[in-house]
Amino acid sequence: MSERRVARQLELDPSDCVVLVLDAQALFMSPDGPFQNQSAEPLVVELNTFLRGCRTLGVPVVFSNYRLRADLSDAGLLRDLSSVAAGHWSAGSRWLDLDGRIERAQSDIEVFHHRPSGFFGTDLEAVLDEMGACTLLLAGLSVNNAISATARDAFARDIPAIVVRGCVGAAAFEPADQLETYLTVLDTWTSEVVSGEDVLARLRA
Repeated sequence: MSERRVARQLELDPSDCVVLVLDAQALFMSPDGPFQNQSAEPLVVELNTFLRGCRTLGVPVVFSNYRLRADLSDAGLLRDLSSVAAGHWSAGSRWLDLDGRIERAQSDIEVFHHRPSGFFGTDLEAVLDEMGACTLLLAGLSVNNAISATARDAFARDIPAIVVRGCVGAAAFEPADQLETYLTVLDTWTSEVVSGEDVLARLRA
């Protein structure tokens, strides 16, 4: 293994992998939402295909969604954003629902976070422990924010993670042309970056 490459190719077993989908909410993905994301459709298609394949193999799916308190007492540095002040990020907002184009299953689990990392101040680690999860398959939005923060927190907890290329993207307000740079950094130091097709092939093997 290269001295510069911490991540290694993981052996994947459907019985101890979990798909963690971050911030795949109307707030961030809908073309009609506060951020008017007009470019999420390809991500939705790739994500639905990947999730169907994982569910067929018995890999559980967890959706980790951003949600602030109604009084914004946990908003922190986000408090001054106009969309936060308008209540779009707060409990009860319709924009916090999953994007309606994403296919759900009754077995899917939903958890919540109020900072970019899915681990920060949440019960995610306890949920994963209960599920017997040894490896995370990360999908959703956005690569330079929630995906990167969660991947690094997983690394700090010695939880191997794969960022599923094609099933992650940039938010509407982020420079999409820098996506590959973020993925390269993650692949070098923090996690594997692998296409959904390759992940499914390794799970089937």
